[in-house]
Amino acid sequence: MIKRYAICFAVLFATGINSGVAHAGKIVLANDEWTLSDFAYGNINNTDKPDQFAKNVVSWFDGSLSGGNLLAYSSNFGLTGTNLRNSITTAGNTWTVSTAITFDLATLSTYNAVFLAGNVADNNVLIQYVNSGGNVYLAGGTGLVGAASEAAQWNTFLNAFGLGFDTSYNGVNGHIITNSTHPIFNNVTSLYQSNGNNTLDINLGDPRGQVLVVDGNGNSLYAVYDSGSNSVPEPATMLLFSTGLAGLAATRKKKT
Repeated sequence: MIKRYAICFAVLFATGINSGVAHAGKIVLANDEWTLSDFAYGNINNTDKPDQFAKNVVSWFDGSLSGGNLLAYSSNFGLTGTNLRNSITTAGNTWTVSTAITFDLATLSTYNAVFLAGNVADNNVLIQYVNSGGNVYLAGGTGLVGAASEAAQWNTFLNAFGLGFDTSYNGVNGHIITNSTHPIFNNVTSLYQSNGNNTLDINLGDPRGQVLVVDGNGNSLYAVYDSGSNSVPEPATMLLFSTGLAGLAATRKKKT
C-alpha cells in the first residue's frame, strides 16, 4: 500500500493530475517611473539607454524580443510616452496603453506582460497572473499618494514573491550606474531616475527574487523575480497531495 501511494505521488507531480502545474512568470521591479519616460529618452548622456533597457525587459520576460502582446495599465507619464511605445512596437510587439480593461485574470492572460506605475491595480489578480505564467514590470516613486501609501498599494502583490517597496522615497536623482550583469541590463550602463521607492528582497533564502542594482549610498534600485525552472502546484494539486499524505499516514498507523 505504501509503495502504491509513492507511485501516485510521483505521477501526480510529473503530470499535474486534474489541475496541472503552474509555471510562474517574472517580475521586474523599478524604484522609479522616470526611467522609461519621454524625459529620460530625451535627457540621455552617453551611457543612458532607456530604449535598450525596455527591449531587454521585453526579451527577458518571454525569451523573445518580438511577437509579444503587452499592456501598460497606467496613465502615468513614465509608461505612456511616445518613445517607449516606439521601442516596443518597432521591435515587433503590440503595445496597448489603457486602464479601461477589465482587470481580471482572464483579461490579463491575453497579454504576455503588464506594465504598471501609479494606477491602483488588484494585487490578488496580479498574484494569480504571475503564478499562471504572466510577467509584470512595476515602477514605484510616482509620488501620487506618498511613499508609504505607494508601497502599501503594491506590497501585497510583491511580498507574495519575496519582493517589496520601501515605505520612504530615496531621493536618488540623475543618471545612475546600473552595476549588474543581469540580462535586463545588457549594454545598459546607466539609467535616469528621480526619487523612487527602494526595492526590497524580503526573502533572502529564495534565489528567485533578488535586488540587482544598489547605488553608492546603499539604495536598492532594481529587483527581479524569476521563477526559473521551479514549479508551483495549483491549489487542487496541493489538496490531492495532502489527501494522499493523510492516507499514507493512516496506512502506516495500521501496519504498526
